[in-house]
Amino acid sequence: MWRAKLHFLLLPFLAGLILLVVWHLRHQEPAHLPQKYSAPVQQLAELQRLVTEQENNSHRAAERYNPTLKWQLTDLTFPARDLLAGLPGVVEVEHSVKCDKPTRRVIHLRDWHLVPRELYALDLATSAGRPLPEDEVAQLHAEHLLEVAAVQAEQMVVLRCLIRHHGLRKVYAEGLTPAGLANYRDIIRALKAMEADEMPAARKQLAEVRELLAGMKGRGQEDTERYRTAGGIEAQLVKMLDDRRERLLEFGAAGRLLIAGELEEVLPLDDDDALESSKPVTPDGKVRIDREKTRRRQDAQVRLLLAGDKTVMAMKDNLVQPCNAGGIVRVVELK
Repeated sequence: MWRAKLHFLLLPFLAGLILLVVWHLRHQEPAHLPQKYSAPVQQLAELQRLVTEQENNSHRAAERYNPTLKWQLTDLTFPARDLLAGLPGVVEVEHSVKCDKPTRRVIHLRDWHLVPRELYALDLATSAGRPLPEDEVAQLHAEHLLEVAAVQAEQMVVLRCLIRHHGLRKVYAEGLTPAGLANYRDIIRALKAMEADEMPAARKQLAEVRELLAGMKGRGQEDTERYRTAGGIEAQLVKMLDDRRERLLEFGAAGRLLIAGELEEVLPLDDDDALESSKPVTPDGKVRIDREKTRRRQDAQVRLLLAGDKTVMAMKDNLVQPCNAGGIVRVVELK
């Protein structure tokens, strides 16, 4: 009976008995993002600077976190409000309905997924009513990648603190299905090996090439063949590292922590059939949301969560805007 009740309480957007936690990073206001169809190079450079600052600040916040409350997520007797309010960046905790003795708890971390460039171009064309020039699509997609990176930086500080201090071991990820789980794990293993071996070497080589270029420039050797060759190597290394960064963004904050060896497991939040049928791209190449198919997909997500542990954490994409509030966590509790 309680399963049937929870099934209705969680839909849509995991609504019902909700403890809503909104966090803003204390050290920085959210980035003011450029408007669509106007992402000049200087705006992208500023957004990149803000993202880098956000990532550095988030890393330091996780390192400094020393909780006074030592509760574990598996302990349903602890008041979730108190624990979550103590995480780095949390400034407000709101209860819509309080559950004193929950028997189930779902922690929902709102997400902002990376959209592949081809799908992003389709969405832009649908919104604008016309196909956009390729250079404009490239600029706007670069902006989108930075938005995703900013959101993930905020998510990772929260996840890291929960992993290191409060027993978080598994996260359910939207977009991952049971049928795709084995392939997902193979890719994670490959990326983990690359991060351990190839990427550090590439970063070291890039630093060495840039040092060489700076020295040659100081000696007035910019017009030499050696300088041009070194510049070409620098460009190749930058592209490789940028491609690698984009690849990591595709796996989200939870996937990135799995690759880093900090999180034990990422589990499917989507059903194969429900996810496939709810895809918004129509046969004529338009982007159109079918609300009924979306509802069926959410039904399937609830069933997967109900099959999990008594406390589960899910990454779900329903942020209205990236970085507009630093991030949102919802906790659904059933008495």
